[in-house]
Amino acid sequence: MNTTPSDIRLVLFALTMILALDCAAQTEAKPAPGKVPEGEVNSPTVKGDRLRRPGFLFLELDCYDLAGAIDFFRDVAGFEMNRNDGAFVILRSERGELLLNRRGAAPKGAPNPPVQGPRVEIGLVVADLDKAFAAAQKHPGWTIADRIAHQPWGVRDFRVWSPEHYYLRITEGP
Repeated sequence: MNTTPSDIRLVLFALTMILALDCAAQTEAKPAPGKVPEGEVNSPTVKGDRLRRPGFLFLELDCYDLAGAIDFFRDVAGFEMNRNDGAFVILRSERGELLLNRRGAAPKGAPNPPVQGPRVEIGLVVADLDKAFAAAQKHPGWTIADRIAHQPWGVRDFRVWSPEHYYLRITEGP
């Protein structure tokens, strides 16, 4: 698969928008956990879904260890299972959605690339960064790339490589 500069710009724009929308939404009132506002449903395939409105962005990733990815995103970023079709799952938070696909085992003896395609940073905002960092360290195959640090733009974050070499920035809201 050939990736063009336009493809890279589109992915980076989409990820930037996800982060911007998530940060802006942090100040809005949240429904009680497990509660969906009246008239809305919590299913991405049903009309009236609480998230999938115009402008909503989601992220779909292929995973060698689907169960491990589910556990990581639950433990570290607070996502909850919305749908599980065996080789395909949808995880949701109050503002976002991760679609995860089971991918065959990593090829034996194949070179292990340092990144998954052109470097793309996937950002996840969490409520408790210290708790998320402690949880991330417990997941085999997920490599801490950078420990918690205060960034010049005013937030703390840490960086993780997934087993598939996706680069994730786990951060606090501003």
